Amino acid sequence: MPSPLGHTLAGLAVGWCATDWSVESRASRWSPFVMGCAYAAAAPDLDLLYPPIHRLFTHSVGVTLVVIIIAGAVTRQVTGRVNWRIVLALAAAHASHVVLDWMGTDRFPPAGIQALWPFSHQFYLSGWDIFPNVERRLWRPDAFAVNLHAALMEVVIVGPVAVLSWVATRTRRSRAPTSGQAGRQPPSVAAVDTDGTWDRPGPRAGR
Repeated sequence: MPSPLGHTLAGLAVGWCATDWSVESRASRWSPFVMGCAYAAAAPDLDLLYPPIHRLFTHSVGVTLVVIIIAGAVTRQVTGRVNWRIVLALAAAHASHVVLDWMGTDRFPPAGIQALWPFSHQFYLSGWDIFPNVERRLWRPDAFAVNLHAALMEVVIVGPVAVLSWVATRTRRSRAPTSGQAGRQPPSVAAVDTDGTWDRPGPRAGR
């Protein structure tokens, strides 16, 4: 299964893609929203703190639905309405963990993750072995080499997606209105006189 590095890169990519620079013109590429997406993508592996539940319900679409419910309730409480952009971005970040693990390698039975919990308790694995297995038994002599290889593969595969998302934020940010532009009011139509000039008296008015 991918390491937290690969999952964090995927979460950052989701956050950068979902940032709306026309609304958040002062937002940072490392804004709390983006970091929240990174955390949502990596959070399922917190179940390693209690290994018996690793790869079970935490790695499922069921928890993705829970993320939608919680994020929707929080944004509604804070802003008075559900912010679907934030809700769906956090859900996509969590779901990216499920997808990446499904495309990973698992040498420990039962192989895979309970991706469809609570609708199914079966374990699912693509069999494509796109992401190498991570060695969590750090006392093994080959642990460093195995994990280094896994990390490099994650950077090679997920890294370009994150870089493209980063570059896209620069383009969208440059097109977003600045605070000065957003606050500037156009001239009033009432200011147009009968001669078609703005705020200036026409030749007849000046006589």
